[in-house]
Amino acid sequence: MDGGEALAAALRLVADQIYTVPGYPVTDVARAADAEVCVNEKVALEYALGDSLAGRRAAVIVKNVGMNLLADPLVQATAQGLIAGVVVVAGDDPLCRASQAAEDSSYFGPLAMVPVIEPETDVFASVGAAFALSERLSRVAVLRVTPDILEAPVGPEPLVPPRTPGALAPRSLTMRGRWERARAAAAAAVPPHLPGVRVVLPAVEAPEGEPERFAARGFSRGLCPHCPYHALFTLLAERDLRPACDAGCSLLAMNPPYGIGVASYGLGSAVGVGARSTGVALIGDYALIHSGINALIDVYEKGAPLLCIVLANNRMGMVGGHEVPDVLRYIGWAGPVVCDAADTAALRRLILPANRPVTIIVRGICPGGESHEHVEC
Repeated sequence: MDGGEALAAALRLVADQIYTVPGYPVTDVARAADAEVCVNEKVALEYALGDSLAGRRAAVIVKNVGMNLLADPLVQATAQGLIAGVVVVAGDDPLCRASQAAEDSSYFGPLAMVPVIEPETDVFASVGAAFALSERLSRVAVLRVTPDILEAPVGPEPLVPPRTPGALAPRSLTMRGRWERARAAAAAAVPPHLPGVRVVLPAVEAPEGEPERFAARGFSRGLCPHCPYHALFTLLAERDLRPACDAGCSLLAMNPPYGIGVASYGLGSAVGVGARSTGVALIGDYALIHSGINALIDVYEKGAPLLCIVLANNRMGMVGGHEVPDVLRYIGWAGPVVCDAADTAALRRLILPANRPVTIIVRGICPGGESHEHVEC
């Protein structure tokens, strides 16, 4: 058996779900691992993070240029945390045998503060180490392979590492506190010694003091006082629907007084994450147009159960209020239902768990001149 066959066998044994966007040198690995093909690499990692929230180990197999596309959720997951292990298998092509770029994926280690594992002779141990480190550090691990590794003969049989679940960042931490916690964990981590495996942890200087908490800061951020989406957030809380949140105003569903959001892994991420975890996504119209639409296409193509709630205010709500295109023009193929944010009767009829892809566009107008409320802690 060569390294590629061994890698596929180990992934099938250790991971519960495997996703891919094929490309040299990992196309055959993905095929042998029976990986699910996704519309792009960012969606594949968002699916994997959703699996993690649901307690399933997940792997994503991509080539080097695919790492560029999944970089946003890769970095975001470091601060937000995860539960079951998530491993990105990065197939590098240093000699450009069949690639348009000769990238070195190991540089994503210090960029995202994630461990990078490189098999030297033991591919099986590398897979186990990657999942174990992912769970120990509550962040994605990168398993870097090259054609030389994949073509070399291997020996030992794979072992399944015990599951030691990671943890999401505590809700009591501010965003600054989440990054401080992530940096502290990276600074304290010690790489395991495994013959035949190279493990590199990012060199990070630990921050001073305790991570910042809402209680110490004195407040968390909430919706604007006259925001049209108060009724929607209240209904989600009342029905105990726990959405994957996006960047932007949907992120505020994670804060008091609602506290219903499960996690957020960056702009456009809620659709993919929600489809593989809680079955509910809360996303703004700009975030959907920006990059969430890729996951929505994949979700509808595969018929995954998801209630996708789009906050349509035609604005970039948290970055200056710039006008954005009408999202309905671009997702008509999904057969979305349009509802006014003030129509509470319609909201109560529409906001329900889904057993297939369902998209609800909730239209509202941002109140002029208002700012997010400070909710005292």
